[in-house]
Amino acid sequence: MALLALLGILFPLLWWWESSFVLRGGLALLILFGGYVVQAQLRQLWATQRAYSLAMAAAHDGFWAWDPVSKRLDVGKRLLEILGYRDNFLPDTHAWLELVHPDDRCHYNRTVAEHLKGRTPYFYCEYRVRASSGQYRWIASRGIAVRDRHGVAYQMAGSVTDITERKQHDEQLAFMAQHDPLTGLPNRLLLAEKLGEALHQATARQERVALLFIDLDRFKDINDSLGHRLGDSLLQDVAGRLRGALGPTDTLVRQGGDEFIVLLTGIANGATAEARARDFLERLNQPFVTDGNQLHVGASIGLSLYPDDAADAEQLLRDADTAMYVAKRHGGGQVARHTPEMKERVQQRASIELRLHRAIEQQAFSLHYQPKFDTASGRLLGAEALLRWQDGDQWIPPDRFIPVAEETGLIIPIGHWVLTEAIACLARWNRLSPTPLHMAINLSARQFWPGDLTETVAALCAEHGVACEQIELEVTESMLLMAEGNHVDMLHAMRARGFRLALDDFGTGYSSLSYLHRLPFSSLKIDRSFVTALIDDAGGSALVPAIITMAHNLGLEVVAEGVETAAQLVLLRDLHCDIHQGYLSGRPMPEADFRQRFLDAPTGTDVPAAHKK
Repeated sequence: MALLALLGILFPLLWWWESSFVLRGGLALLILFGGYVVQAQLRQLWATQRAYSLAMAAAHDGFWAWDPVSKRLDVGKRLLEILGYRDNFLPDTHAWLELVHPDDRCHYNRTVAEHLKGRTPYFYCEYRVRASSGQYRWIASRGIAVRDRHGVAYQMAGSVTDITERKQHDEQLAFMAQHDPLTGLPNRLLLAEKLGEALHQATARQERVALLFIDLDRFKDINDSLGHRLGDSLLQDVAGRLRGALGPTDTLVRQGGDEFIVLLTGIANGATAEARARDFLERLNQPFVTDGNQLHVGASIGLSLYPDDAADAEQLLRDADTAMYVAKRHGGGQVARHTPEMKERVQQRASIELRLHRAIEQQAFSLHYQPKFDTASGRLLGAEALLRWQDGDQWIPPDRFIPVAEETGLIIPIGHWVLTEAIACLARWNRLSPTPLHMAINLSARQFWPGDLTETVAALCAEHGVACEQIELEVTESMLLMAEGNHVDMLHAMRARGFRLALDDFGTGYSSLSYLHRLPFSSLKIDRSFVTALIDDAGGSALVPAIITMAHNLGLEVVAEGVETAAQLVLLRDLHCDIHQGYLSGRPMPEADFRQRFLDAPTGTDVPAAHKK
C-alpha cells in the first residue's frame, strides 16, 4: 500500500515532465523500493511515460518542473528547442526571469503567485522570452501545483507552447484594423483613440489641440484621366510628403479617398496652428513626380482648434470638415479657420435640408413664370419657369435652398417636378395662344447623373402633347466643367430630339469659347450683371456688344436677362440682341397672373409699353 501511495504522488509528475532526468530520478526512487515493484508495473509505467512524451513532441509542446521552495527549475528538450538553446543552463527561477521580457515580468510573477496562493485553479500566462538569437518569442505557459495536506504548494509542473506566429498574426490584424492598407497611415478608428487622449492631455496641461482636415483639390481629375493605379501611387506619395511635416507628437490619418487629417498637439495659439497648416499646404502645392508623371495636386485645408472652436472630439472634427468645404468653395488652395459663422451656416443648411424633404413630400413648391420677348418687335415668345418655395408664411430665396438641394441630391426629385409642371403648363398655354410659345426650364448638373434625362423630358412632352421644339433647357457654365463623356452625349441627344439648349449666365464663369463651339447650344444668355453695367460701366458697354457679335457668328440667339430700364432695352435693340426678359417687361408671376396678363387679354395688350414706339 505504501508503494501504491508513492506511485500516486510520482505519476502526476511523470505525466507532466518531459526531461530525461525526471525519468531517471523517478526510476531511482523506484529502485530504492525495487523489491516491492514488479517488472510488469515498471514496463507499464515506462510505456505510459514514453507514449505521453511522444504525444507531447507531436504537439510541439515543451515541459518544465519547478520547486517553489528551492527555486530549482528543470526544463525539457522541446522548450530548449523552442528558444534555440542546446543545454539546460537554467538552474533556478532567477535565471529564467532574466530571459522574460522586462515588460512581461510583473504580469508573469503575479500570475505565478496567484496560483501558488490557490486563487486560480491552474497557472496560465502568455509572455515573451528571449531566445538564443536575442529576439523574443511568445510562449503560452500552463501548469498546476502539487500541494501538501495543508494546501501548500511544494511542486509545480507544466508545459509551454510557442505562440509567436499566432501573436504576430493577431498583431497584424490589430494593425490592419487601425491603419489604412494603402498608405499604412492610422485610420479613423485609431484617430478617435488618439484624439480622445490628446484632448485629455491638453485639458490637463492647459494647451490647445489643432485638427487639420485636408482634401486634395485635383485628385479626382488625375485619378479619372490617368487611372486608379497611378492615383493610388500618388496617394502614397502625398502621405509620404505629409509625414515629412509632422512633429514628434503629431498624428497623420487617412480619412478615406483623397482626404487626410492631421492631429497637432501642444499648440500654443491659433496663429501657430495656421502656420503649421500653411506649411502642409505649401508642401502639397509642390509638383509630384509619380510613376514618371509630373502632377500638380494642391489642397484645401480646414482648421479647427480645441478648446477655442469645440469642446469635444466629435465637434472638433465637424468644425474642421466644415472649414475645409469653405476653403474648397472659395476656389481651393487655401487654409480656412473655422468661425462661429460657419457653424451657423451649417445649422441653417441642415434645417433647410430637413424642410426640403418635407416640402417634397407635401409638394409645397410652386412655379412662377417670367415672360420673354422678341427685342425688335416686342412679341411674346414664351417664359422661363422659376422655382419658388413658401415654407409656411416664409418665402425661401432660391439662392438659399437650391444649392442645398443640389448638394444633397434632392434637386433630382425637385427637378422632375419642375419639368412635369412646366410642360403641363405649356400644354395649357398652347390651347390659348394663337402661336406656339417656348418654355425655358433650368437644369442642374445633378439631373444628368442618372443618365435618363433626355428620355424623361421627351416622355413628358409626349404625355402632354407638347412639341420638343417648344422646350428650352438651360444649363449653367459651371456644369460645363463636367461636360465630358455622358454629359456631352446627353446634350447632343437632347438637341437631336429637337430640344433647344441655352447656356445660362454667360460671362460669370469660365466662358470657354471651346465649349460654345463644341456643344450644341441654340442660344446664349447674357447675365444680368452685364446688362446692368451696359449704361453706367464702360467695360460693360464694350463687353455686351462683343458677346452678341460672337454669339451671332456662332449661329446662336442672344437672350439678355435682367432688363430693368427703357434705356437698356433701347441699347439692346440697337445691338441686335434677339430676346430679352426682366422686370421692365414682366416680373416672374404665378400661372394665373401670366394667363390673365398675356393670354386672356385682347390682342395687342400683351405688349409692354416699353416696346411701343
